[in-house]
Parts: sequence; structure tokens; C-alpha cells
Amino acid sequence: MAAPATSQPATFFFHSQNTKTLNTITSSFWANTTQAWSGTAQTDQRTVSSSTPGIWHYYSQPGLAGNVSFTGPLTFVLYLVSSSGTGGGTVITSNVNKITSTGSIVPLAIGSLSGTPISTTLAAYTITLTSNTYQVESGAIFDFQITVTVGGSTARTISLYYDFSSDPSQVSVTFQQRMGITFYSSLNQTGVQTPFFSRNWTTPARQVTLRTSSFDALGLYDIASARANLTSPAGSTLLSNSPLTRVQGSAQNYTGSWSLNWTYSSNTLSGIYSSRLAMTDNSGVSVALSLSYTIYATWFLNLQAVSVDPAPVPVVGASVTLFVGAIAVYNGASDSLGWVSPQNILLRDNATYNIKAYWQGSLVNQTTNYNPTSSLTIPLHLTVYSLDFSTRFLDGNANPLPQPPSAIQLAYPNGTSSTLDPSLAYLLPAGTYSISSVTWKGINVAASPITFNPKNGLAPVALQVYDMTLVVVDPNGQAVSGAKITLTLAGQTISQNTTGNTGVLLFHALPKGQYVLEVTSQSQTIRNTLDLSQSSTSKIQFSTAPASTSWATQSLSWILLGAAVGGALGYGQFYRMKHPFREEPFEYLDNLTAGGFRDGDTVLMEGDTGAGKTSLCEELAYKSLQSAHPVVFLTYDNPDIVKQTMKTMHWDTSKDEAQGFFQLIGCEITKTQKVDNSLGVLENFYDTTVLDMTISSGLAEVNGEKPTLIVDSAYQLVERASLHGLTNLILETSASLKKLKGRFFLAVSRTASKSALVELEGVMDSVLELSTANEAGHMFTQLTVKKMRGRKFDNRPVKIRIHQGKGIIFQVPKNEKRKQSRTNWDPETRERKHET
Repeated sequence: MAAPATSQPATFFFHSQNTKTLNTITSSFWANTTQAWSGTAQTDQRTVSSSTPGIWHYYSQPGLAGNVSFTGPLTFVLYLVSSSGTGGGTVITSNVNKITSTGSIVPLAIGSLSGTPISTTLAAYTITLTSNTYQVESGAIFDFQITVTVGGSTARTISLYYDFSSDPSQVSVTFQQRMGITFYSSLNQTGVQTPFFSRNWTTPARQVTLRTSSFDALGLYDIASARANLTSPAGSTLLSNSPLTRVQGSAQNYTGSWSLNWTYSSNTLSGIYSSRLAMTDNSGVSVALSLSYTIYATWFLNLQAVSVDPAPVPVVGASVTLFVGAIAVYNGASDSLGWVSPQNILLRDNATYNIKAYWQGSLVNQTTNYNPTSSLTIPLHLTVYSLDFSTRFLDGNANPLPQPPSAIQLAYPNGTSSTLDPSLAYLLPAGTYSISSVTWKGINVAASPITFNPKNGLAPVALQVYDMTLVVVDPNGQAVSGAKITLTLAGQTISQNTTGNTGVLLFHALPKGQYVLEVTSQSQTIRNTLDLSQSSTSKIQFSTAPASTSWATQSLSWILLGAAVGGALGYGQFYRMKHPFREEPFEYLDNLTAGGFRDGDTVLMEGDTGAGKTSLCEELAYKSLQSAHPVVFLTYDNPDIVKQTMKTMHWDTSKDEAQGFFQLIGCEITKTQKVDNSLGVLENFYDTTVLDMTISSGLAEVNGEKPTLIVDSAYQLVERASLHGLTNLILETSASLKKLKGRFFLAVSRTASKSALVELEGVMDSVLELSTANEAGHMFTQLTVKKMRGRKFDNRPVKIRIHQGKGIIFQVPKNEKRKQSRTNWDPETRERKHET
């Protein structure tokens, strides 16, 4: 609406019309603000003499539609011509009177022009009237009176020209806010005023009506146009200077309404639309007003609360709340299948939502700035992790237990604790947990409290569980078969069994402690104590000879007894006696790969969970540093854990790191966009573009030539990243490293899809495979060279083990001849040639 003190001029033009009566005045001379000229100049003559002035009256019409006030000056512009010059005594007077609806005439202002003769040539005469401020009420009309007086006795014919474009006699008046906009609003198709419109509505309902109400004290005839612009949320122009149609009020009314309809489509851009309205009168005065309204769509959102494991599992009992700003607009809980109920959460796409989820008192998801763009059924990843304890516990020799322990005591991050069944899998929020005890055959076999964060999984835990091998012999050192052995610990019988022909009895997976041994054979009983703190072999000898045994039995017993006497043999030693291997250091890998990896090689390392991919990566990094090649090591594990593990293997990289030769970069949760990185997210955060930038940055910052790039991705990268993006990244990275004569090692899990592994193998020069297998109830790991591009290689699987101080050890059958790799140059290809 125009400001109350806004000055708004108006010009009244003189017209000749049919005779009409208004406010008791009957005339054919009228004035209004319409610039509608006649085809030819209009004139009106008066015979003027010294005794007879010439007088003209022009009355404004229609009557004023509303109260209005004006302040001088007022300006009359009159086009006059005389049959002969009127001389210096000519006086032209202009009066403004108001005539009320009852016919009363009230003078308002007067002005005159003296000493200006009217000539025989048509000319414009301007008279300015000053006055006070006048209030003119609704219904009144103006009387614009022109009077010409002349001196002398000669009569003259004076003509007033008007109603023509070249000589439009007129009066200009400045009013105080005679015209304005009362409101400018948006209405829906039913006529209800609203600033919100939905794209989900049917076609007839997708109509926006722009409606305005305006006033003009002179009458709506004075409003020449109402026009509007419309701008989209993207800034594009949808309507430009488009006219509105008057739908209420006539020319004589004080106020009226105008409207314009605009229809949008179902795929119109959601957001805030801006419109500006301009009302313009016949005198060119404009007033403007703006409005905005929102077009949006509503979408259904269904959430399934799941863990963030590689194979997510449903999470029951999670409380999920959606906020717009600080206002909660939805709250639900996940059921046994993880579905958050009530389902079909209705969201507008013109709002930004924040999602929070709590489970067991912990904040397990905080997704910020979520803008719905379609109806979705999506997983809500909670920072809850499924942990299967049944596979995490090993005996003191790092071999899997025959079955899970009977119980563990778990302390939670909030200080509470509970007893869990280790044969089951549990969902746990991220945080620091502690296992204070692990019960095996009624005994706590945890060496110390075991702390872990389920986010990083639980590393295999070696318990104080050992093998006990007992060899029963007679006084002559011959094996005693059929001897019954009973083991008692803390008054509880732990195990009992009978020796075979060899006199050897293996008790597998016993808890640590001081055992009471009772050995009975042919009415003879021997009792002794044994403190079991590691896998061991002990000889038990009777003082009197039992019944004789066969030669074959004696011979076999002698072999076993000799081993026992040789000193403290564990089960692993017996295993090696039955499976003779020689152990080779890490460099034995060169024999399998036809002389080792060359400058520019790309190597894919596929491995089962727990097969030793990370250990292989760590030793490759250490060996490269020993060869004076810098290393960029990207890990999807906790970098601090990687450093600590390497230190325990006597691979201390701190000096190389300080000198800029070793870059250890953590990747897993540092690449999430738009969300809180420490919590679960709705979107995939394994962004190969960000990974590419990280690799490039690491290679640029590391010192030295022929860099080694190692990406130990575990399962995450292949499972969650775009496979197409990942292969492109590998090809680009490989090309860059070949120029630098560096090497690229990528470790992935064999749990990835077969098609993904095949595609990755196709873009790499070499492929190593680490797999776990079971032999006679004992798990072992073997390494196989699957591919060496352009070279012959040894593809036979070789067993390996991880030695705490020596790293990866190859267990090679003793009957295999030792092979040494040597390197020379092929004179034809000018490349290194590897021979075995």
C-alpha cells in the first residue's frame, strides 16, 4: 500500500460530452483523467469586452469515489486564441471550486495571469495556483473555472482549444495518496487465500490466483492498468508485465479487485515463487507491492533401521525422530524387522529435516539437512554393529577353539555389565566395551580385560587355553596303552580318557591352571600335579612294568617317547612331525612371483576375513621402506591400531613417518559429505572421487622416488563404492604410478561379489589370493598367486603363518627344492628377465 504521505499528481483533461447533470450541475463540458482525444481539435468561443468577461466551466466527473486531500500548487494549462490582440490589460483567472453532492459550491483556490495579452496565434497559457491543503469528500466534483477579462471597448472572440493531442487544455493537481494497493495475495483454485500449493494436487487444483484490491479516490476509471511479474525459485521469469483483469468494482467505485490465474505442472520446480504487482493510473503514477508463495510436493518416507555392517541386520527398538529446525514433526520406533512405525512418513520437499535415532540410550544416527525429492523406502543406518563372538576366541596357540566359550562378562560404555552367550551374535552401539572374563570349562581364561569398539570389530582374542600332551611309559620307556588319565582342576573333573597303542594322549583346549593328574594302568595309579600355562608335553612313567606290547607298538612308542624326552613338545610340534615343513621368510614370495614385483606393477590382494591381508599390507609397507621406497598407506581400519600392530611386529615406522617417507591415512569415516561423520548416514559415503583426491594428495606429499601405494580397504570399498568409479580410479592411479615407477597394492575382501572381483582382476597386473582352510580340525592360511601379467609364475598354494617377530612365514614342504630368484636383462626386450 502506498505510504500515507505519498504525493500523487493527477491531470484532468477537458472534454466535450453529451449534456448530463451531476450534483445539480447540467453541462456538456466535463473533465477527467482519461487521455482519449477527439479526432480534431475542439474549441469553445466567448465574446469578450471590457464589460463582458469570457467564462468557461469544466466539471470533473464522475464524482470523487473517496475522500481525498490536495495541496497547491495547482497548474492550469490553457490553449487560447483571440480574433484580435487583447492588449496589456488582459487578465486570465483560474478558479477551483468544489460542488458537493447537494449542489453547494465551495471555492477552494484561485490564481491569475495578468498583463499577458491573448494573440491571434494559438498559444498555451500557464497559471499556477497556490493554496492550503484541502479535504474533498467522497461524492463531490471539481469545478475548473476560467475567466478572461480585457480592457477597452472593442469586443473580441476568444476561443478555448481542448480535447486534442496538440492542444489539450488541462489542470494538474497533486493529491496525497489518492491511489493505493490494499492487498496482494495468492489464492488456491477454490478461492481460499494460501501461500502454499502442492505439486501432488490434480490438474484443476494446480492453479494459483494472484488477487489484488486497489483504491483510487478519483474512481477506478483512473486506474489504467494492473500488471504483474512472476519469478521462479531458480530466478527465471515466468510472467512478465502480465495484465490482471478487474473482477470487482466499476469505473465509479472507490475500490476494486483484479486477478490473474497461473497454472503449474506436477513437475514444476519446488520452492518459493516471487511476484511483484504494479498499479498505474492515467497520469502515470504507479504503486507496487510484492508477494511470495511456495510450491512443494509431499513425499512418503519409509525407514528401516539397520546396522552399518557389510551385511546390515535389522535393529529393533530404535526411537526415530524427525525435526524441522527445533520442532519435532515425527516420532516412531523400529519393529522386529527394523521398520520404523508408523510408516509412510509424510514430508514436504520445501523443508529441511534432521533425523535423530536413539537405541539403548545412545544416539546412533544423526542425519542432517535431509531434503526429500521423491517417495522412498530406504535403510536408516545406525551406528550399531553386529558382533558374532563365536568366531573371535582362539586358544593360546592362536588356533580356533572347538566351540565357543560358555560365557563372557561384558561391560558397556555406560558402566553397566551383563553376561553374554559367546555362541551368539549381538547388536552393539559404537563405544568402548570391555570383556572382563571369558569362561571356558568353568574357568576364566581371559589373560586381562579385553577392550574393543564394535565399530572396528573384535580382533581375535587368544585365551589362556592350551593343549596338554601326556606320554605314558613303563619303567623301560615303552608305551603303555589302555592307561586311564583323569584331569582335575580346582576339585572339578575337567577331562578323562585312555591312551592308545602309542601311549600318547592329547587333551585339547584345556583352561590354564594347576591340574591334578591321575593315571591308572593295570591296578597301578600315579598322581601328580601339572601347572598348565602353555601347550606342553609331559612324560608319565610307571615304576613297575605293565604287560608287554608288540614290537611294532614298542617301536612307535620309542619314536614318540624320544620326542617327549627331547623336551616340552606341544601339539604344534607333533603336527609338524607328521607334516614336515621348512619355514621360509617373506622373501620367498619372490620365488612364487617369478622374481618379485616390478616397477609400475599393480597388485590385487584378495583374502578371506582374518586371512592376513592387513598383515601382508603392513609387511609390504615395511619392506618398501627398507628398500628406500616411500610408502602411502591408506587403511579403512583405525590408523592407530595399524601403527601399534606394526610395532608389535618390530616394524617401527615412526622415523620414516617423521622424515616424510611414510604416509598412513585413515579412510573409513573421514569422507562423509554433508553429515556428522561420527554417526550413521542415509547415503553411501565411500566416494571414489574423494579417495582419488586423497591418493593424489598423499603421493604429492610423500618424499622419495618410486613410491609404493597400498590401499587396505577390507570389505568396505568394493561393497559400498561405485564399481565403475572404482575401476576408473584404479586405471588412473595405475597410470600415474607407472610414470613414477611406483607400485600399487590393493587389498579387498573375497566376500565381494564374484563379478566385482573379476572386473577388478581384469585391470590389475597381478593377483594374490589369501584363503583359509581346515585340515584335521585345524585352521590354516594359504597364499596362491593367481595372475602375473606377461610372466610365468608358481600357482601352487603355499601355507603361511604370522610370526610375532618375523612377520609372514611360508611353510614349504621339505621335499621341495629350494629355489633362488635371480634377475638379468633380456637383450631382445631390454627388460628384466626373472628366472627360477
